[in-house]
Amino acid sequence: MQKFHLFLIVAVFSCDIDEAAKAFKSKQIRDPIFPYTKNPYEIVDPNYLQKVSDNLKDTTSVCAIKYDDYEKQMQSDLNFRYHLKQFNSKEEAEENQFIVTHQGKCGACSTLQDLAVYLTTDLTRPVRKCGLMYGLSQHYLLKCIKGLGFTDTCAQVWLYNTLNTKKSCFWPCMQQIHPNSKSTSFLTNEDFVKNGKLNKCLQCDEDISGPIFKYESGRTRRNSGIKSEIDRPDDQIYDITHCYY
Repeated sequence: MQKFHLFLIVAVFSCDIDEAAKAFKSKQIRDPIFPYTKNPYEIVDPNYLQKVSDNLKDTTSVCAIKYDDYEKQMQSDLNFRYHLKQFNSKEEAEENQFIVTHQGKCGACSTLQDLAVYLTTDLTRPVRKCGLMYGLSQHYLLKCIKGLGFTDTCAQVWLYNTLNTKKSCFWPCMQQIHPNSKSTSFLTNEDFVKNGKLNKCLQCDEDISGPIFKYESGRTRRNSGIKSEIDRPDDQIYDITHCYY
């Protein structure tokens, strides 16, 4: 049985996390990621769903970045532009002088600006808080999620994920509400994990919304080597440090 534990957000770093995040926020992607025109959770095309399924099994592909001025890439005081590209392996990326930023395909949240958010914010509670406060208005829900610092397109993916979880996991999540309190347990550490398992709300979110979210976002905390409040087994956390600013 897999055991889950709770702890503060941590990444294995040999450099300063806040300094790295500040530097990543200033980087500018060369090829912007265009916004969504359709909610991916509404796509029923079998070919698309097969790609989503195949993505869960892909353990070799990587998403990598390359600064315009490769020789000066470690000078964090320079506002570099960078390219984002997907490779079949870490070795292939490095052969082309790219730096791996996360395992798996590139997606809407693969930018360095979004990495900065992942490094400095544990997103389990803030995103759910946005959903709880603004679940009846997509406009304000998206605004709340963007307020966490995400790029526009990454915020859209989180929006669609939240809406799908609300639709598909409503009752499991409502069962997490304390009967004598206006607060919800998924906004605190209480009941995130019970008997070594995720609570029903988080498990439903992971099972029902997770596959498409992982496919569309590209970057996740786990495939970026970032641990969260829910302690996952080490073999689920990609081995990477983000000191390439």
